[in-house]
Formats: sequence, C-alpha cells, structure tokens
Amino acid sequence: MTELCPISGDQVDERATRIAALLVVVLGGLLAWRAGSGQPWPWVALLLAADFLLRALGWRRFSPIAQTARLLHHLSRLEPRRINAGPKRFAASIGFLFSVGIFTTGILHLRIPGLVLALILTFFAALESLLGYCVACKLYPLVHALRGSK
Repeated sequence: MTELCPISGDQVDERATRIAALLVVVLGGLLAWRAGSGQPWPWVALLLAADFLLRALGWRRFSPIAQTARLLHHLSRLEPRRINAGPKRFAASIGFLFSVGIFTTGILHLRIPGLVLALILTFFAALESLLGYCVACKLYPLVHALRGSK
C-alpha cells in the first residue's frame, strides 16, 4: 500500500530521483569550486534554479536533470521504486531557493556566502544520492503540519 502525500497523489521513481541528486552533486560541486576560486559561474546556478523550479512545479518532463536521470535509470535496467512526489517537490523548492541564493551571491561577488550555499546544497544532494536520505523530505511533514495549523 502506498501512502498518499498531502501535496499530490503524484508519484516519482526514487531511483531516478537519486540519480538526479547525483547530477546536482556534480553541478553543486562545480558551483562550490568556482565560488571558492573567486570566479563564480552564476549562470550555472541560474540554470540549476530553473531546473529545480520545473521539478518543484511538477513539470519533470521539461527538466533536463530529471530527463537525464530518467534516461540513466532506464539504461541501468533497475526496477523502478515509486514514492510520493510531494516531499520531493518540496525538496526541489528548497533546492530552487539555494540555487537562487548561489546565483545572487555570484552576481554580487560574495565569495564566501556563495561557497557556503553551494556546499550545503551539494552536501544535502549527496545525502539523497548516496544514502537515499532526503532531509527536506523529512522536514516536509513538519512544515505541512505547521501550515495546516494556521
């Protein structure tokens, strides 16, 4: 029996989601490296923000990261594992906010804050990709409960 999600009854493949997180680790690592070197690539953060926004809105079919992850998952021949999309969409919303922050710090040439944001994003994406632990997904029920109590 699959648990229904308060945001959406939509489901995603957890394995493809973990592959997408690995792609974010690569991009986040690149952003952290560039921010740390004092030569940020804010346009990469802007593209990442756009991709996170597409996934947060549930438009995975337009997301280059989601589509690449889907292709890599298909090539791996692993069986899909369906999970609720709501918490993953919430996590994508948080990723969007971090990416916008990285973009903004890059434009303003704020090296240390950009590096910190990129490292945090990369760390949490690595937790998802390597361990299957989604921190934003764990926070989601709390946020949903707080919003419901208003």
